[in-house]
Amino acid sequence: MSEESKHSRSVYISYGIGGFVDNFFIAAFTVRIIDFYENELLLSIFWIGFAFLLYGFWNMINDPLIGWFADKNFGFTKRWGRRYPFFVIGALVFVWLYLFIFTVPFTDQIGMFIWLLITICIFEFFYSMFIVTYLALFPDKFRTPAERTRAGAQNVAWGVAGIVLGVLIPPLIIVYGDISSYILAAIVVSIIGFIMAILSLHGMKEDEELIERQLRILEEQKGKESFWQVLRHAIKEKNFVAYILVSLGHAVMTVMMLSSLPFWNKYIIGSSDPENETVMAVGFLVAVFISIPFWSMMGRKIGNKKAITYGTLLTTILFIPFFFVSDLLSTTLFIALVGFGIGAFWVLMFPAMSDTIDDIVVKTGKRQEGTLSGIRIFIERLSIIILALSFAIIHPLTGYRAGAPPGQTSQTVLAQFGIRLLMAGIPMVFYFIAFLLIWKVYELDKAKVEENTAFLKQKQL
Repeated sequence: MSEESKHSRSVYISYGIGGFVDNFFIAAFTVRIIDFYENELLLSIFWIGFAFLLYGFWNMINDPLIGWFADKNFGFTKRWGRRYPFFVIGALVFVWLYLFIFTVPFTDQIGMFIWLLITICIFEFFYSMFIVTYLALFPDKFRTPAERTRAGAQNVAWGVAGIVLGVLIPPLIIVYGDISSYILAAIVVSIIGFIMAILSLHGMKEDEELIERQLRILEEQKGKESFWQVLRHAIKEKNFVAYILVSLGHAVMTVMMLSSLPFWNKYIIGSSDPENETVMAVGFLVAVFISIPFWSMMGRKIGNKKAITYGTLLTTILFIPFFFVSDLLSTTLFIALVGFGIGAFWVLMFPAMSDTIDDIVVKTGKRQEGTLSGIRIFIERLSIIILALSFAIIHPLTGYRAGAPPGQTSQTVLAQFGIRLLMAGIPMVFYFIAFLLIWKVYELDKAKVEENTAFLKQKQL
């Protein structure tokens, strides 16, 4: 235990493993779902897009309300805290629900559509219990900039490992055209996820001091604001709005690139070997790990705002080569470079979110991390709707042939251009918007963050 932190090393590691679980399933979910349903089950991209559109409306209710309930004081709060019980239930359940998305008992279009819709919505409900409480605990458990940087670094290190293994492991099992291999891969993913979820529980425990502070703050608040009151206040805070829109841009980039990997491998590189996806994932992994100490140092020296500004601009520029490369080596190289660039937001998103929440606490005197994190997750999950609608629009417009055999000539030049748009064009646009928001709208520079931190310490908030 260092002098700068009251938490043991095992707490930081365990909390970071929660980031592994999150990113492991983000990768396993986004890389496989559209490819599996469109190219293996041959479900119309219209029905896939419609399912994810309805799923988005479900998220509008699901994520923020779970956060709001997690902010409340229940009978178990004094013993277990506000976040931990929700986290345990969500984490240990959603990892198994992933498997059901791939065990489709129907072969007709409507049956497959209904199965996809129901399974992803139930999966999302328990995933939200896990991720909303995971994020909400961060600014309350890790109080100082040093603690937040250390916890954020652990989250990134484990998160990168999770996202890469989520991409890497399924191709080692999957055989294109063999549906049973996808089910086997889902079983392996669920087992790994369950083991890692158990290992993350220690880092999410709320100690006695934290619980007492939470209960005191709840008692001092004159009354529990309704969800809609918290929401109205949140959307008036331009720093919070800017942050969650930057986070949305990052999420869109992540899901678009991950979902495009199988299509890129099959029809841009022209390979029938799923293990090429593993090669690309390893390149990404190495680059992001290299970037962690660099962006952590930048965050400490110049502040989270400036570091993220530089990172989002760099990443935007690095997407341009994807409109020209067509081989595995070049693709892996530029995926690695993009990985280094996005390391800025990945490393600093937790400290920056904490800065944003602290700024709201300074203004309101109230800690409502659960609701605010729920709003953030809802906005981030809009990336799945953007993903599905992008595929549903671009594939028909460019003449994409679902289920075509792998090869560089299997799709038309226009269809290949559509794949490039999905892999790089749309992510580049969203990341450029993120750059403008963090540069011109977000105001929490290093000096302002230090001022807020001192104020909260003085007021014991």
